[in-house]
Amino acid sequence: MALAAANATERARQLIALTTRLGERLVSETASLQARRPQDILEGIEETRNLSNLYRHESMRIKTDPSLLEGLNPADKKALREATELFQDRLHQYELAVNAAKTITEGIISAVADDLNSRRKQTSPYGARGRTIDTGPQSLNFGKKA
Repeated sequence: MALAAANATERARQLIALTTRLGERLVSETASLQARRPQDILEGIEETRNLSNLYRHESMRIKTDPSLLEGLNPADKKALREATELFQDRLHQYELAVNAAKTITEGIISAVADDLNSRRKQTSPYGARGRTIDTGPQSLNFGKKA
């Protein structure tokens, strides 16, 4: 899917609208992550994915063919630049929130796995002084049924 623009001005205005909408989605998702409510993101995840793909596609088109924005008037050029800078800032905030959520999630999973591993260690009656055998990380599938 691509933007359908007849000239550089239309393309720039469509890009501004796309960038603004995607930035709004990121602000909303960042707020959900910071409130520790990632489940609230699910509702609009498909829209965010579609907007992100369109933004990535259009950015690559313009990068490979800068003539798509050739002849753009200074006001539209400035508005596009400002929208892009604001989007980049929002994207950075989103990245920080996602990385924080990822770190917390990985910590929880690691703690659960470590606890399960410590409960599963077996003593070896034939080892030196009956020491436990550390078998390393185990599956979280405690019941061993898939």
